[in-house]
Amino acid sequence: MKKILVLFILTLQTLFSATSKEILDYLSLSHSEEEVLGIEQVFNSMRQSQENNESNASTTQVSIVYQEYLEEHISSHEINKLLALYRTPIMNRYVAEVENFNITQDDMNAFLASLKEEPLLSEREEIVNHIVQVLVNEALQLNFYRSMMQRYTDKNSSSQSNNEKNETKMTTKEKGYINAMKISSKNKLLYGSQVFSLEEMNELKDAIDSSIFKKIKRVENEALVQIMNDFIRGIVSEPKRPKEKKNK
Repeated sequence: MKKILVLFILTLQTLFSATSKEILDYLSLSHSEEEVLGIEQVFNSMRQSQENNESNASTTQVSIVYQEYLEEHISSHEINKLLALYRTPIMNRYVAEVENFNITQDDMNAFLASLKEEPLLSEREEIVNHIVQVLVNEALQLNFYRSMMQRYTDKNSSSQSNNEKNETKMTTKEKGYINAMKISSKNKLLYGSQVFSLEEMNELKDAIDSSIFKKIKRVENEALVQIMNDFIRGIVSEPKRPKEKKNK
């Protein structure tokens, strides 16, 4: 009877969406909200550069809309698996290193120069390459890049038409953008992971390679792409929660 009750509870957790508190706990534990704040800054910069910005007069709701998207696309069971993952020692340490990561371009250049003289162990570099493949999702980065570039298509309608005909093909600029993202992420990870032993690097790889980590990264990127698409179309993203409260 006890086993049946446990299975019933797990089934309910799988069916029900994550709560606001669970999502906030995840954002706090993973520090993922920093990426959203960065997007808000991009929006504000883009809005200020537009000649007519009346339709995009507010971007302050981005973080709430982002949170709601996660609530709708992640179950309570999944978010609790994520919280457990981020509470493991290796992920806890990884988040702390990412949060405190602060390096100047001069420091990075010096580090990269040192690698030419004394290359890293191939196993460590292979681990870093694998992690980057997960963190920098090529398809979603391409979508995000195209979303950002849409604001310029009115000036070049032929380019827009060509992109519509070749949605699955990447232009030279798009390939360059994605490669630059991968290289930048790899260099930062190589620099920041110097404090991790090879054993710890393998632990980190296993954690980041887990299906639940991959899913949250996919959902997070999809949320950002949707918000960016709405912004470029002149739609001010508004939270659903206030409207739902009014109906109660």
